[in-house]
Amino acid sequence: MNQDKQVPKENLDAIKRMQDEDVLPVICTGRNRWELDDLVAQTGIDTLICGNGADVFYKGRHLYQSPVGAPQLARFVTQADKDNVAISFYNDQHVAATHHDANIEGNYKLVHQANPTVDHDFYLHEPTVMMLLFTPNTDKGREVGAQYVAAFPELAFFRNGPFALDVVNAGINKATGIDILTDRPEFARIPTYAFGDGNNDIPMLKRATVGVAMGNALPQVAAIADYQTTDYQQGGIVDALTHFNLI
Repeated sequence: MNQDKQVPKENLDAIKRMQDEDVLPVICTGRNRWELDDLVAQTGIDTLICGNGADVFYKGRHLYQSPVGAPQLARFVTQADKDNVAISFYNDQHVAATHHDANIEGNYKLVHQANPTVDHDFYLHEPTVMMLLFTPNTDKGREVGAQYVAAFPELAFFRNGPFALDVVNAGINKATGIDILTDRPEFARIPTYAFGDGNNDIPMLKRATVGVAMGNALPQVAAIADYQTTDYQQGGIVDALTHFNLI
């Protein structure tokens, strides 16, 4: 997607060419299923690894979900309330927040979404597969985030934006989502190619047969990739697909 959160025509054309060549495109993202309706409609891609690996869909069918456990959620929310840190709770259907603050407003403006409904007790009556912990990417925010990382080893944390940390169950990431798909017999011995630029893409790039870093990738992401293409806004997806003869 470009900076306007639209899929450029050249990428749409490449996706269609892949599908015509019996290559299965998969959206592997920190976003959740309900956030992808427009993207699925635009691209025709209905195999999805969502919530940083916490939800997996194959050709529209829900294969797997990894909800955070009730005791972990209760302890996490109690600590965040004590620290006055906002949380957003996610599942494949919708999102809710414990309260609104400047970090929530900045985050949802950045991703072109309305602020979520406030429902502090969402986690008590809905499965929660992912959370956003609103500790911004500032010295103080990183310090607070590090305290949560240390205090909650049963959870995994990814810095995936300037306002919050993505939080899922420990051991869940985009690579485990790939494992769930490739464990299917029809994908035995089929190579995988992963494209990414952020911290939450590192496990996926390591796991794939070939990991491709975008030209705009963070240095630590580029360092572990097998190949680096051009910037995502400068034809990087098409360039890499062409390089590996996938289109």
